Amino acid sequence: MKNGSLYFKTKDGTSLYVEISGKGRPLMLCHGWLCSGRCWQKNRDELNRHFQVITWDLRGHGRSQKTLAGHTIRQYASDIHEIILNFGLQDVILGGWSLGGPTVLSYWDQFGTEGRVTGVLLIDMTPFPYSPERWNSHALKGFNADQWNAQVNQYLNDRNGFTEAFFKKCWHGEPPADAAFALEDMLAAAPWSAVAIYNDYLANDFSAVLPTISVPTLVMSSDNHVFPAGVTQGQHITTLLPSGDYKEFTDAGHFFFFEQPEKFNQAVISFGK
Repeated sequence: MKNGSLYFKTKDGTSLYVEISGKGRPLMLCHGWLCSGRCWQKNRDELNRHFQVITWDLRGHGRSQKTLAGHTIRQYASDIHEIILNFGLQDVILGGWSLGGPTVLSYWDQFGTEGRVTGVLLIDMTPFPYSPERWNSHALKGFNADQWNAQVNQYLNDRNGFTEAFFKKCWHGEPPADAAFALEDMLAAAPWSAVAIYNDYLANDFSAVLPTISVPTLVMSSDNHVFPAGVTQGQHITTLLPSGDYKEFTDAGHFFFFEQPEKFNQAVISFGK
């Protein structure tokens, strides 16, 4: 598989922007809500020394096509499957951050038995944002649909204000100047797809998938403004995994892989050996 950037067309005709770099075991990294593959820019150079790194923009995000249809976790996971099959990937480490986490779990639920993915990274994520359980620290915990409706109204009526506030919430302190691209990506996301995929994210519980993951899995999290009890959340997720390991990030926000790239990169490299 040649390195470079390209547009990959799925079976339903959606164009996905894909970037491939480095050499070695395939490492696929799935970004979060409203973001794009650009979020991994502080990780890519070092990871390229150890892996062939594959990133892509989810449909409706970044440089991928802004489609009206297909904005479900299940479809996003199916898109990953198509990329894997198209490039003939084997022995893949599949990682997902935030919204990308449940997308990875959906991939495993649908396609894990094919054996192409042999390692999993779950990066600052919850398998069920609405869960009322004590371990869950998502803002909409406990089936808080009223708050979600209020957030949707705010997003649709003041998209810039909502997005800027969400962007600031993703960091441990003030957003770094070199992260301005992430706010640009968030503001460029199509509103209809953003609401559709987040609603699907809230409505699906992937907790039961965790005990079925038969390959080594690394969970990483921090206590941050998105997940105030993210460490407890990550530790709980790890206990549900047959072959799970856990890495805590301290003094770090939801974007801890960007804020602390050396620590994140080393964790991934050690996991992939």
